[in-house]
Amino acid sequence: MRVSAYVIHTRPFQDGKILVDLLTLEQGLLRGVWRLPKKEARVIPGPFLCFEIECVGRGELKTIKSMESVQAGFYLDGVPLYAALYIHEILERLLPLNLPLPEVYELYQWLISSLHAGVAIAPILRRFEVGLFAELGVSINMASTSRGEPLDAKQVYQFHQKFGLRPYFGELPKQAPLLYVEGKVALDYYAGAWTNKHVLSLAKTLHRSWLDGLLNGKPVSARRLLPKQEFQGERLNGVPIFRSVF
Repeated sequence: MRVSAYVIHTRPFQDGKILVDLLTLEQGLLRGVWRLPKKEARVIPGPFLCFEIECVGRGELKTIKSMESVQAGFYLDGVPLYAALYIHEILERLLPLNLPLPEVYELYQWLISSLHAGVAIAPILRRFEVGLFAELGVSINMASTSRGEPLDAKQVYQFHQKFGLRPYFGELPKQAPLLYVEGKVALDYYAGAWTNKHVLSLAKTLHRSWLDGLLNGKPVSARRLLPKQEFQGERLNGVPIFRSVF
């Protein structure tokens, strides 16, 4: 089997071998064993470089027979590099093995080329996360309430991980929501208004909680590398609230 792939994680396996996690066009997340070349030329295959890979094996763990780069790789450093490593970690932990997800592969190519081009990092990370959630079938519904009712731009809603959006009328919820959001901001999020600072602020908090739920609360190590920006806006009952005007 031949696949087009990017290396998203490597780790030692046995003497002279490593485990390689690959994001492939044809098979989604693929895990294989790669025997390193002779000691004097042992170079671990690097990230952000597209490879053509030949692998064999019927089980989940493949044997990689050959790896050849097919195009020049992207060089990333500083915060763009940390952002890419964050994406690598959530891909490795969320994607099922050997399930073709060509849209995720294309989304990843767009991400690393955008990071290399110096595009503002926050909008492309949030857009990538939305695309990934959609491909995995775990999208966040910001278009309607939990009952399927259309949103009122002026209404404030409470958002719960399990139930989604519910109108808020000033009551004290039995269970604290993840956040409160004005209808207009929720609709702008749904429309993909990633240049809107209110949408970005909402998306950062929302996606962090959503990922935590998908990962059963296990921490994302790469987050520690990214700049920390604590929510500084208004709170309601101690919970962040996102309005179209701060």
